[in-house]
Amino acid sequence: MKNLLLFSTLLLSTTGVFAQLTVKPTSGGADSYIYVNDEVVFVTQEINLTRNLSGPANIEASIYLRNNGQLIQGGTTSTNSGDGQLSVQQNSPVTNAFAYYYWCSPVGNSDGNTGSGNIPFGLGGIYEDINSVPGVGVAARRSSNISGRDGFTSPLTISRRWMYTHPDPGTEAEGNYIRINATNGAQAGYGFTMKGVNLNGNTPSGAPWGHDQIYEFRGRPNNGDITNIPVDGPVGTFPNTSAMMTLSGNPYPSALDMNKFYHDSANAVLGAIYYYDEDRSVMSHYYSQKPFGYGVWVPDGPDNTPDNPHDFLGTYTPAPFYIWNAGGGSTSHTGPGGGSDQNKRYAPIGQGFMLIGNSLGTVTIKNSHRVYIKEGAANHSVFQRPEGDSGSQINLPNDTGLSTAAETARENYRTPIMRIWSIFDEAVTRELALTFHEQATDGYDRGFDGLSPQDLKTDAYFPIGEDNNRKPYVINGIKYNPNKQVPIAFKIKNQSKLDLKVVEEVKKPYAHAYLYDRLENTYQQITGGMSATLNLPAGTYDNRFFIIFRNQNLRRDIPQTELNEKLIVMENVTFFQNNPLQQLEISNPEGYVIKSALVYDMNGKLVIQEKNLGDQSKYSFYTGNLSDGVYLVKLLTEDDIAIDYKAIVHNK
Repeated sequence: MKNLLLFSTLLLSTTGVFAQLTVKPTSGGADSYIYVNDEVVFVTQEINLTRNLSGPANIEASIYLRNNGQLIQGGTTSTNSGDGQLSVQQNSPVTNAFAYYYWCSPVGNSDGNTGSGNIPFGLGGIYEDINSVPGVGVAARRSSNISGRDGFTSPLTISRRWMYTHPDPGTEAEGNYIRINATNGAQAGYGFTMKGVNLNGNTPSGAPWGHDQIYEFRGRPNNGDITNIPVDGPVGTFPNTSAMMTLSGNPYPSALDMNKFYHDSANAVLGAIYYYDEDRSVMSHYYSQKPFGYGVWVPDGPDNTPDNPHDFLGTYTPAPFYIWNAGGGSTSHTGPGGGSDQNKRYAPIGQGFMLIGNSLGTVTIKNSHRVYIKEGAANHSVFQRPEGDSGSQINLPNDTGLSTAAETARENYRTPIMRIWSIFDEAVTRELALTFHEQATDGYDRGFDGLSPQDLKTDAYFPIGEDNNRKPYVINGIKYNPNKQVPIAFKIKNQSKLDLKVVEEVKKPYAHAYLYDRLENTYQQITGGMSATLNLPAGTYDNRFFIIFRNQNLRRDIPQTELNEKLIVMENVTFFQNNPLQQLEISNPEGYVIKSALVYDMNGKLVIQEKNLGDQSKYSFYTGNLSDGVYLVKLLTEDDIAIDYKAIVHNK
């Protein structure tokens, strides 16, 4: 194989493909390095780096990636070697000493490590850029770390007490995080938490909010397939289901294609990706006082046009912010919700995220998932940051259109979607996404359905799955049918006012959408700037409310032929609640074939279910075991004509 040896070379811009790459000082001790500016270097096999002797303020590293410079390697094994360094930078915008971000290092600690393979990472691998123009040049100094709560700049000093990993599948409970302090405790392919720094000093009370901090990672570049990262399926009883999370991230000095990663055959147990977000304006260090949460991303289907950043972006719902307690539950809500940008397809360098499994197993992050995608909103590769910083637009409740020509053009390649806000007591908002795909079903569809973090005591979700195996989801992919009724559920801790509205529609296949209450037999439009309002007592509502696309009380939503058929059936099928005999009686003189008869109580609980009743002229159902109250009867014919009746039961 060809080996490349660079002697005292400064390449201001380089792009190349190498079989193997060796960079080391000359025999006379002169520095050798590659400076990659806004380009990609591809190496099909291994890299061997020997550290320069000039020191970090001059030329210590062997390869510098700057201005979206990236390194991609082929093969499957991790054979990079030497004590030399690759230097690559990532920034955390809108930060301060209280702001957390989730990271995954693209390099391992190469101090004194002359062997081969991936190496764990720690704070010793983070440097401070000290060039006159930040992000341009080779000068840097190793960061310091302290045990105190507050990190600061000038010089860059990071608090080590907030460095944690979450390497095993578990809930958000504080005990599932492992503190690594300043050790090299982050294995390749595993993420870590790190809190930000104050600007210009160690007095957090006077520090300005919102500065942009550059972190420089130096060490041996990670390479090869990173295997056996554990994931597990959710735990708990529906609807109080808890996701099991593993903190991972992009382990390479290049972008990571999350669609390729998710749909790799080796990763079939992977269910969704969670992105950490928080209210960074809250000046608190503590877990129990920090409003934060997780946005949910799924890729939709596999990309049939690879390496095109405009296709198959996936679907993302942002985190509502709430305050966690040490046991992993949430208490109260403060601050705004997270952003709803779709820039999750390509994870940039340094991005950490939580892996959510469908079942117990392992996943593998591979060199084949690496791509050269420049970081930036236009390329759909954005380091997770607060809302408003990525250039994305959030549609307000009465503004469901896209405001710019560029955003309008995005509709051509975005997933058909209905984005719904469920607003509780005008304070807490859970965002849900209903997406439309020809290949989706009403059950669970991997890649199209995103499991809810279930982190709010009062919450909204889509219940998906069979009755004995249902789980709550915030993203629901379905195949559109104008007659479809999509269950939407709510769990209410204390009596709450709920406002439900559609805030974004892309390539919608429907004209209107409604919230249907089958207990009250009411329809409230939630599109076109309108919203549905409910006042719900404490309880769980899993079988009562539905998103539908036709209002049976509005002729505009029902084709005339179908309307006439429904009216004829309704005229010929009658109901009578015979309380003295404790039975519900149905008369069907025309002999319509009845596919099902369902009876629900006021909370939407199914109390009577009969299927395949045939074409008898009369039916009766015993109601003597029901509590006194109002019940909704729903009859469905073989032609899918639904007939509703409200029965009042008195058994006293």
